[in-house]
Amino acid sequence: MPSSNSLSSMRRSGKKLPLPAFRIALLITAAASMLVGVLASLVRASIPGPWAGLRPAVPNLHGALMVFGFLGTAISLERAVAYRAGSPKHPRWAFAAPLFSVIANFLVAVTVLSPLPVEYTQILPGLGWTVSLIILSAVYVGVYARQHSFAVLIQLMGAVIGACSALLWTRLDSDILTPWWLMMLVLTIVGERLELAHVAFIHPIAKPGLVCVSAAILISLVCSLIAPSWGYSLLGLCTLTLLVLMFLFDTARKTYRVPGVTGFMGISMLVAYFWGLCASLTWIVSNSGGLAGSSLWWDFAAHSLAVGFIMTMVVAHVCVIVPSIIHRSMPFHPILWLPLALFTLGLALRFIGTVRVAMPVWQAGDCFNALGMLALVASVITMLARSHHRPRIVSPSVTLRMKHEASRHRQSSASTTRQSATKLPSRHESNTRLPNTTDQPALQRSQVLTWIVCTALVLSSFGLLIRPDFATTSAQASLAAPHASASSSASSSSSSPSSSLGSTSPEQAGSSGTAAPVTPTGHTTAVTISVEGMSFTPSTLAVPAGDSLTITFINTGNQIHDLVLSTGATSGRLAPGQKAQLHVPLVTSEIEGWCSLPGHRQMGMSLHIVLKGGAKRSATSQKADDTSNSTSASSDNTSSSLSSLISPAQLQQFAKKVPAYSANLKGYTAGNREATTRRYSITISQGKQQITNELSRETWTFNSRQPGPVLRGKVGDHFIITVKNTTHMDHSIDFHAGADAVPNKVMRSIAPGKSLVYSFTAARWGIWMYHCSSMPMSMHIANGMFGAVIIEPAHELPAVDHEYVLVQSEQYLGGSGHSADATRIASMNPDIVAFNGRAFQYDAHPLTMKAKERVRIWVLNAGPNSPLSFHIVGTQFSTVFSEGHYSVKDDHQPNTTGSDAGVCNTVRGEGQADSSTAKQSSCGDATGSQALSLLPAQGGFVELTVPKRGDYPIVNHVMSLAERGAHGILRVE
Repeated sequence: MPSSNSLSSMRRSGKKLPLPAFRIALLITAAASMLVGVLASLVRASIPGPWAGLRPAVPNLHGALMVFGFLGTAISLERAVAYRAGSPKHPRWAFAAPLFSVIANFLVAVTVLSPLPVEYTQILPGLGWTVSLIILSAVYVGVYARQHSFAVLIQLMGAVIGACSALLWTRLDSDILTPWWLMMLVLTIVGERLELAHVAFIHPIAKPGLVCVSAAILISLVCSLIAPSWGYSLLGLCTLTLLVLMFLFDTARKTYRVPGVTGFMGISMLVAYFWGLCASLTWIVSNSGGLAGSSLWWDFAAHSLAVGFIMTMVVAHVCVIVPSIIHRSMPFHPILWLPLALFTLGLALRFIGTVRVAMPVWQAGDCFNALGMLALVASVITMLARSHHRPRIVSPSVTLRMKHEASRHRQSSASTTRQSATKLPSRHESNTRLPNTTDQPALQRSQVLTWIVCTALVLSSFGLLIRPDFATTSAQASLAAPHASASSSASSSSSSPSSSLGSTSPEQAGSSGTAAPVTPTGHTTAVTISVEGMSFTPSTLAVPAGDSLTITFINTGNQIHDLVLSTGATSGRLAPGQKAQLHVPLVTSEIEGWCSLPGHRQMGMSLHIVLKGGAKRSATSQKADDTSNSTSASSDNTSSSLSSLISPAQLQQFAKKVPAYSANLKGYTAGNREATTRRYSITISQGKQQITNELSRETWTFNSRQPGPVLRGKVGDHFIITVKNTTHMDHSIDFHAGADAVPNKVMRSIAPGKSLVYSFTAARWGIWMYHCSSMPMSMHIANGMFGAVIIEPAHELPAVDHEYVLVQSEQYLGGSGHSADATRIASMNPDIVAFNGRAFQYDAHPLTMKAKERVRIWVLNAGPNSPLSFHIVGTQFSTVFSEGHYSVKDDHQPNTTGSDAGVCNTVRGEGQADSSTAKQSSCGDATGSQALSLLPAQGGFVELTVPKRGDYPIVNHVMSLAERGAHGILRVE
């Protein structure tokens, strides 16, 4: 960094100061933490998008990344710059605070990406942030030693809260620490405002009053953990008092009408105070008015402070903060109104969604808040880029000196101020700069109060660190006030939104319903839930009424699972070997749990939490069971509501607008009889398929195709297939063409981001299915995870003029944009049946041949449920091969198998299953077939010659299935 002499010489010469690369690097890491935190918030809100593939631990880190990784790094960096500039020796040790914060940010990435147990995603970063905030606290102590002020005392209390909460986070869940994190930032902002506008706080009670209320906040934070039944109300009351005092004395009420940056800052601060007061009132009412039973109200209160107050204050002061760090001017530009508007709109939508219990509105609010964060970064970059004037380089030390002189010598002339600003303050001057500290007794009393409450907070934190179970139990038990309407709404989806600042919100921790009040026993029931196959072990828990419940969920399965409770608490998606804790603070009624991954609940992954003594079931539990027991009816209603969007006419019209899946099959080079090695790469991906203009569905596919790529070889060929899983859940692959694949070994599950090399040697010919074999298999196949392998005999099949492949599959719609409906799959009532993945596509794009040419059509029924009776209207099949044998074979075609298997010497009469009856003596008799019958996973081929031109319908002769899309045209020209 430049020395003071070089700074002075650069100012005199008009040269620009070099960019402080170290500081900019720290700011970039803080911005990266913010970006990941924003993405995590979208995942927590169940908003679909590419961010849904984030690892399971990331969404639970949202609050920590935003509070410590982003704002904590920025605060400690700004304080380090000011501390170095304000001292004649220019100490650099204060930069250890942002440096340790950045190290903690990197530890987040390391722990998330590594195979370490999930709890290390809190322990290691938490320790790093603790060290950072301890150093920041030391910085404030150093500042206070040379510049006594009420503002520094308040900021010191904020830093101590941050250090204690970061340390507690290594043992406690983020849900009950959310108020601690928010108060750290609130007190820091209050101290900054008091420092910047201390002249406005000249009333004798203003500054001492703010210190006293800040000290009360520290006490109430401890009470919120050890006596939460009234601690949260006390915290809300203290926060309300603090913000009211700030609003009454701050300059915002007088400057909001001034044009330019001054007016913008005034309006922004008024908006911030409004949302802060809303959060405080919500906290006050939450315990007395029953709002704690709603995750939406808790989320609204948390974000009113986090976004409405804290981030809006950041927007108001961004033109001051950024230039002081990077040595570049950043003139105000109206573009800053954009993040302010997005924050305000997002919170307004959150409020509407909370009041009306409207989840789409609530999610829209979350999206606007996320856009506001991105808009803030974009605005800063834009304002820096639009600065056309040469930067006016002002040393932070000079800025500090000028602020001090302005406060003490308002009558001084501008020339005198500029002259005094050209030299650094002496040690004596630094130690005696006491802005507005005429009431020394009040300052001394405030100092003593600060040391007392900070010491008490540290000691309490160490006590809670030793006995975290007490804090967890008591804090969550107090927040179990039932609120039937909100909880019922939350239980209507498989994953209720939680406070995106914590792992689970207080409402999620509380039981819901209309059960009679239950007296807390003070006892905690702790259980461990594991996975065995596709079920939870144990699957039923008996818990005494009035107990709190702590569930440690360990995924001992071989694929990703989660655990969601009807209270709204969720573990998040866990990879095999990971674990998470869920908390129910006060068990008052029965609770249901399940795995929310598609189809897993229907496979049996359900958990029942019952009361010892058989108490009445809660509304939430009853609704969860109603959802489970009535899924067939609800699925039928869903299908009925979609029926107008998936009529045959609409499917046919849309099929004309999109290209068809190519059914053409490439043949072999004649005479190539040598076995060879064939290598393929298959990528498992997740996407969307547009079905009609108004309707789409989520698909899971191989190589982004449905069906997957057709693999072709011959008997004796060796196949080596590299399969990579790019989705956010486990998948696998099963090749029916291989006879030596051991389940769960060769055909093992492929975790997200991992690959598997699958090899087999083709021993028998025919058309074979491949598909995802992860459970529930029907769900994975119905979502598009299937394909065909065609193996020809060692001696080639007779030549034909055209060769096509058709794979029938079924689609069970779960709503527009969603994956398949597991309940409808179980009912075996498909919404759409298709050849090669799209209904009626070969009506719009017919298969073609010329009259009297010979065509071979390979046919596979991928299922998962419905039969296929393959027929082409107006034609007869002269050859029909199915599952290892010919039922009909053209007498002009020689036997190509070289063995008894599949030789045309026992042609069955149609409709006769026993080969001993109705045998025909040879293949030379004039015979044929009208249909190829295939059950799911069966395949074969037909051959035919059509003598006349025309359009010949291709159908599944189970006609109701043909009418749902299993229909096409063979056009003979």
